[in-house]
Amino acid sequence: MKYVIQPGDTLWRIAARQLGDAQKWRQIVEDNPGIAPEQLIVGDALVLRDAMPKPDAWREPAGAMAPPSAAEQRASIIPARAFLFVLADEWDPSRRKVVRRVLVNPRLSAAWAARLGRPMRVFPDPEVFGFVPTDTTSRLSPARHALGIKPSPFSSASDRVLGATRFRGAPFWIDVEAARAAGATFHETSEIVADLGRIAAKTRNPRELSRILHIRRLVTEDAEVLVRGVVSAAAVKGAGALVATRVVQGVQVVGFVMTAVDLGRASGAAVQMGSVKPLAAEAIRQAGSWAATWAGVKLGAAAGAALGIETGPGAVLTAAAGGAIGGVAGYCGFDWIADSVYEN
Repeated sequence: MKYVIQPGDTLWRIAARQLGDAQKWRQIVEDNPGIAPEQLIVGDALVLRDAMPKPDAWREPAGAMAPPSAAEQRASIIPARAFLFVLADEWDPSRRKVVRRVLVNPRLSAAWAARLGRPMRVFPDPEVFGFVPTDTTSRLSPARHALGIKPSPFSSASDRVLGATRFRGAPFWIDVEAARAAGATFHETSEIVADLGRIAAKTRNPRELSRILHIRRLVTEDAEVLVRGVVSAAAVKGAGALVATRVVQGVQVVGFVMTAVDLGRASGAAVQMGSVKPLAAEAIRQAGSWAATWAGVKLGAAAGAALGIETGPGAVLTAAAGGAIGGVAGYCGFDWIADSVYEN
């Protein structure tokens, strides 16, 4: 039969009214090549097979939202989904980080040593070895460390976003909570300043007093924080790893938003149909895909570790790749299960 498109019509609504099943909107598309499902033109005629008279009992609920369009009923495009978790999920952006700048390049260290006329320490890769102070057993006070006395149980860091620019070298971010969990302790700027003030109050040498006051000013400007004890590699990220982590976290947020949108659409369909099936089916898809994502992250991280990629940007990317593969596979697999509940 022929059906003339009316104002407010969608393929979902036409299929429900004329064919008795809203999901037959796909059939309308097949029978009307060239139709634009999202841009129905009032007055155009559609060919409908298996058309049935509109049941007298069929009524749209008063005040109900408009049924989802055909585009809203389509399954999400799988490759565009963001089923990713961050390898180091403890690297919450809201958690406090302090920044330690160190020289990791021997050539750069030698160049600075020649310029300054004194040796410059080179640090092995902090993302692999962490940070180890010159003497973990030393009882040196925070102020004495700030004054340059060695050996020391402290490592200097800064509360500034990119670290204290007065210190040369590459920045490394230390997750305070992760470092504390591994046994490190933190001494804040105020504690260092107060300790320097204590020493200054007992100093009678004008030159030494001037030096202490100068160091105290620098400690304040640098927002210096001292870390006592060993900082484990698990608590350290370099610039590359941190950027990779933040990018993956951003993509992950997009995934959460897409999941929320899909569940919202399914809820709308459930309300219109008076059945929980659309929402139940979508919940199966989403729960299954995210569970598979998490498993994929763990497998990706394990695969990276087996190849010797345990830290740094490579570790983040191998875990992210595992999560993406797992998420897509999980969505496809659970989509098949969900279709047995309600075909989308």
